[in-house]
Amino acid sequence: MSLDKFRQAWKADASQLKVTIDIELLTQQVQRSDDQFRTMIFWRDVREVGVSLLLIPVWLVLGIGFSLPWSWWLTVPVLLWIAGFMLIDRKRHPKASSDPGQPLLFYAKESLTQVEHQIWLLRNVFWWYLLPFTISLMAFFVHLAWNLTGTWWGCLLVATPFGVFLFYTYRKIYRLNQAAVDEQLQPRQEHLRRIVATLESEDASDAAEVDELVELVSSLSENDPKIEGNPGAAEWFENWNRIVPSWWIAGMILLPTLMAAYSGYRFAFDKAGPVFFQSVVMAVIVFEIMFFGRWYLISKRYKGQPSTGENSKRLEGPAIVVLITLLVVSALAFAAIFSFVTHASSKASSDAEVVSALDPPVNAGKYARVAPFTDVRWKDDLPTVCVAGDWSQLRSIDGIPADQIMSFASEQYGLLARKRFTEDLVELLSKMGHDVGWEVELNLQFPDGHVETVRERMTAVNRRVAGIHLQIRTQYNLSQETPDATE
Repeated sequence: MSLDKFRQAWKADASQLKVTIDIELLTQQVQRSDDQFRTMIFWRDVREVGVSLLLIPVWLVLGIGFSLPWSWWLTVPVLLWIAGFMLIDRKRHPKASSDPGQPLLFYAKESLTQVEHQIWLLRNVFWWYLLPFTISLMAFFVHLAWNLTGTWWGCLLVATPFGVFLFYTYRKIYRLNQAAVDEQLQPRQEHLRRIVATLESEDASDAAEVDELVELVSSLSENDPKIEGNPGAAEWFENWNRIVPSWWIAGMILLPTLMAAYSGYRFAFDKAGPVFFQSVVMAVIVFEIMFFGRWYLISKRYKGQPSTGENSKRLEGPAIVVLITLLVVSALAFAAIFSFVTHASSKASSDAEVVSALDPPVNAGKYARVAPFTDVRWKDDLPTVCVAGDWSQLRSIDGIPADQIMSFASEQYGLLARKRFTEDLVELLSKMGHDVGWEVELNLQFPDGHVETVRERMTAVNRRVAGIHLQIRTQYNLSQETPDATE
């Protein structure tokens, strides 16, 4: 008998003194409701953990590929924290084991405990989820803005739009979580509390109490998350559990993949691209052979057979591990392609530089567009340069004082003196009567006062980066003066 028919029958006989309740039916309804709720929570956690783990290799590739500052890496431990927090939270709050024939009160209390824990998680989502991301991302935005501008007002001008965007985005996420608590979790919590209170009441056999109990269980079932309404969800679960039914099958897929990744790393070829690329390619090839080979065998074995409904409620552990591995391998494949393209382009630039290095930087009236620094700021119209990531006041280049260089540049180029110094240093020094080599001697004074002479190679990459910094500050009317740290 369905719950609705049971409720109608109960109401029809409510006037009778003797009340008979189908407790088993009510227990099944509460169990089914709890299973659907846990399935919804499970997939939410899978999405959060999966996305966090997928973003880690993406973050690494972007940071290395674009030589981003150290603050970029602060988000990596945040991603690990989110994934670890959710996994540990699930470990600490598992579904209680139960024997067949447990009373309805047991399942109601177990479901109530789970709902109350989810309410606590979402009420505190700011502290364990939003705040760590806010700190790491804002640290990166502020650091990047400071590197671009070198002044507090310029830093504020550049970082504020990012901060406002982050604020409104996370504010929306926070409100969505609180709305979920108010509209879904708290009503469910209230229903479960009333069910528990009714079952614990000494008058639980009274007609009014029984009527209320049936109404509460019915209402609880009607408001369940519609997990089963997702077309093909049960069939999808069953197919995955068929492909990876045990840890033995999972090991047959994962162990060769790990061995292939190690082989690509251990026996990498010099001319086959970056080691990371070779390692990932080997892992992807072996994983595809093992996984899709298994998928083909299962699809052939069960071809034309209808779904049996077995193992269709949720993914089992082995299937989850292989699914996450599939997502991680896919992300690493994109990262490996990016790594290969970056390596190829940098190799092409390097080859071009080797060819041009066969001749001096000044050759037959042509000037190499290279520089020994990656950024330039100014103090009293004298250059402060960034060399190997450190800022210092430039005193001389190959023994030529910096003030003489800038004085000559001002006479020759007027308002474009700083731009020509940054982007056309070889030509500028050549017109002063000094043809530089591919390495120059820089006399530098560091912020702590000590003076050091270093030899630095002139490269096109340095000149390109310095030109980009100059272009950004010019385009947005940002300060080009020396930051406080170098004054």
